[in-house]
Amino acid sequence: MYNALTVAHYFVSQSQSTQQPITAHKAEFLVYFAHGWHLAIDGRPLIKDKVKAWRHGPVIESVHKFYSKQKDIYATLDVAILEQIKDRDRHFLDGIWEHYLHLNEMQMLEKCTDYGTPWYMTYQKSSGELVIDEKRIKQHYRLLHISNPDWCDLDDPFTMGNEGRIGA
Repeated sequence: MYNALTVAHYFVSQSQSTQQPITAHKAEFLVYFAHGWHLAIDGRPLIKDKVKAWRHGPVIESVHKFYSKQKDIYATLDVAILEQIKDRDRHFLDGIWEHYLHLNEMQMLEKCTDYGTPWYMTYQKSSGELVIDEKRIKQHYRLLHISNPDWCDLDDPFTMGNEGRIGA
């Protein structure tokens, strides 16, 4: 498991190397998507941090707080932190990057907050912030995974590239 900020830095690094723009919110959503898919495919969490259900969507507090204080998201990159990420996980994160790259923040937010998502199921039961249960995240992404057999193989949906796109 990684610190969520380490994974966020990886996506910021990808943005810089591919010259594809990224925002703080987009980086946070990518960490959330990666965590969900990792739970579904590998059965284990990708990040140590808990995901919270805030009013406007899922939040990973460490990432949210860190980037909310930054004016230049690229100035935060620390190459030493990126070296912690294993090659297998880099491959996985590259797949997440490629799959969600075409979405803007609002589209990502919709994928996180639509009816039936882990955020929706958690937040609707609360008037404040709650931690989104990892079992709920895993179940959601596992259902997405198995409901798209034409697009992904059962071991790793991101090895197939961008031939098709899945629902979340």
